[in-house]
Amino acid sequence: MVYKNVDIPLIVTARRDETADHLSLVFARPPRFDYDAGDWIDLAFAEELSGGKTYSLSSSPTESDLVITFKVGQSGIKRTLQTAQPGDLYRMTAYGNDYDFSLRQNRSSVLIAAGVGVAPFRSMIREMFDRSNTDSAHLIYLNRTADFLFREELDLWSARLRGVTIDYVITADMKGKERRRRLAESVDKAAHYYYVAGPPAMIEATEDVLMDAGVDHNNIRIDSFDGY
Repeated sequence: MVYKNVDIPLIVTARRDETADHLSLVFARPPRFDYDAGDWIDLAFAEELSGGKTYSLSSSPTESDLVITFKVGQSGIKRTLQTAQPGDLYRMTAYGNDYDFSLRQNRSSVLIAAGVGVAPFRSMIREMFDRSNTDSAHLIYLNRTADFLFREELDLWSARLRGVTIDYVITADMKGKERRRRLAESVDKAAHYYYVAGPPAMIEATEDVLMDAGVDHNNIRIDSFDGY
């Protein structure tokens, strides 16, 4: 469900340099604010600023704060976020999930992320860890370099969750054919749903590979990260 035209104040409590290219902003969680792992939020910015205003939450509903994680950039909105400091006030104007991008209980899942597209999967796996969830989830995490976001946390949680496995794939020197082969290998006849998060071109290419391998399009969920 998507909640539009809301006006919820968000106060920055911390900022974290996750990698050389990625930043997380931590907000105090508003009282009685509930959400699902995989949800996104819209932030309000001045109309003259360019760039995307929608960010998937990398925090889990089981955590006390709200966190967004993004790749640093040169758009007006990115520059604004990159200068945010504790105490700064932002406003949430919408939130929710309009692509059914949330894990189903008692269903096995394949999660495919490119770069910062891992943010909603961090939320999902953290929730699984906190709730001792025994469902099956296989994360294929594509990144240009070995500097994978949240790797230390993901490795810790997956080590303690018998149903969670993670493959880290460095793509810098990977040819297109090899990349398609790796994605095709992710197809699991036992999997019920496939979740894909990343830039639009990656999502389109991944959907093509999955469907060519026999995955029903109705079982694919997407989360497009524009404006890397």
